[in-house]
This record gives sequence, structure tokens and C-alpha cells, in this order.
Amino acid sequence: MILGNIQQLDEKRTYPKAIQTALEYLQTHDFVAMETGRYEIEGTDIFALVQEVDTDHVENRRPETHEEYVDIQYLVSGGERIGHAFLNSATQVKEDKRPEKDVIFYENPAGERLITLFPGDYAIFFPTDIHRPGCEYQELMKIKKVVVKIRYSIL
Repeated sequence: MILGNIQQLDEKRTYPKAIQTALEYLQTHDFVAMETGRYEIEGTDIFALVQEVDTDHVENRRPETHEEYVDIQYLVSGGERIGHAFLNSATQVKEDKRPEKDVIFYENPAGERLITLFPGDYAIFFPTDIHRPGCEYQELMKIKKVVVKIRYSIL
């Protein structure tokens, strides 16, 4: 997992080209004005999902991983906590939605910690990063966020 803020431009130069492309997209678009939906950046290799989400209590959100895509979770407005844990052999699968969807859901993972995102913050989750997005920060609220999906095989 990588945690950062879109205003820290120098930091992203060390990222692979596909991640740099995604971060540049996040930096150069006005997501406040954009409608929710899917926006292609580089076809199915890199695309953005603009979402409005109602946060919920941690226990009501499901921890997940993706094998085919890396997630960049970027917060546009509101406050969001995201659970994070590392995938290991002891992690118990609750529901495997592959191959129709690139998502595996888990029982509560050991060692999960919560990170807080504020507008402009992003978190990058790789296939070994269990993440539980959409958790409440201080109170339940509607947030706007962008999830950029990057095909793992192009990194």
C-alpha cells in the first residue's frame, strides 16, 4: 500500500509509468463537477470510477482484494477511513467473485489498521493489500471519490 496526497508531485516520479499516468489524471480533472460513472484513461488497462458513496460503520464494510487490477482510491470530498491488512496464508476467504468480477472478500483480517483519507489524499492498493473502503470518519456521510483501476500486468 502507498499513501500520498495529489499535491506531492515530486513523490510520484518514482512510480511506474502506469501509476504516474493515473495520478496525473487525478491531478488534472475536476471531479467535483464530474458526473459519477466510468471514464477510460487507457482503455481497460487504466480507467477511473467516479463514485458517490455513503460511508458506513467498519463492521458493515467488506474487506477485499483484487488480482487483476491495482486500486488507487482518491478522496474528492468528505472524510473516509479505509481498513488495510496484508494478505497472507492465514487469511480466510468469505466470498470469491472471480472470474466474473475481480474481487475476493474476506473475513475480518488479522492486523487490520484504519487509515484516514481527506480530500486530495490517495491510497494505492496492490493485490496483496486487503482493503476495506467506505468506512466512516467521525460520522456517517456521503463522500465523493475516484477509484482508478490499473491492470496489474502493465506495471
